[in-house]
Amino acid sequence: MFWHANVLKRVVRLNAAKPNEGEDVAQRTLAEFKADRRAVIGVDGMPLVLMKGRGVHVAVDIRGLSVLTAPFEPVFELRDLGDVSGQAELLKRLQRFTEPAPKAAQRPPFATDERLHHALIALDESLAGKSYREIAITIFGEKRVAEQWYGPSLFLKDRIRRLVAKGTELMKGGYRDLLL
Repeated sequence: MFWHANVLKRVVRLNAAKPNEGEDVAQRTLAEFKADRRAVIGVDGMPLVLMKGRGVHVAVDIRGLSVLTAPFEPVFELRDLGDVSGQAELLKRLQRFTEPAPKAAQRPPFATDERLHHALIALDESLAGKSYREIAITIFGEKRVAEQWYGPSLFLKDRIRRLVAKGTELMKGGYRDLLL
């Protein structure tokens, strides 16, 4: 199998600068990101780290890091001004991986996968005749929907469509795959 980072539509580009001793600059390690991490070495020899957790995933193209466990000073690169809001959303997702995880007691016991939980909510709301925007407000809240619904990215609209489709798939028997 061959892999190239350019096949992904949205990738966080990170230049990992070597930390200078004595400087008080925020250093990071990949272990600080509280997500499931998979590293794939691209055809160009550069690592692409796929991070997944809390119902979202982010692909990070890392340049300048010879060892994936080494500390680094992150410098994020924005390439296309036409999609700044989409890239900002990816950076927000990446930042969420550095925040403390929500306490398990606050979540229902069946909601181990946030995406499945959202899919079931989307299914219920869809069956109740709600619009995609109303479903988004139920899941993500009025503020986030107001900020992102009409943005150039269309990420939130597409996500709601996928959640309704996933919920419908689960309802039509796809839930059996979860039992295996």
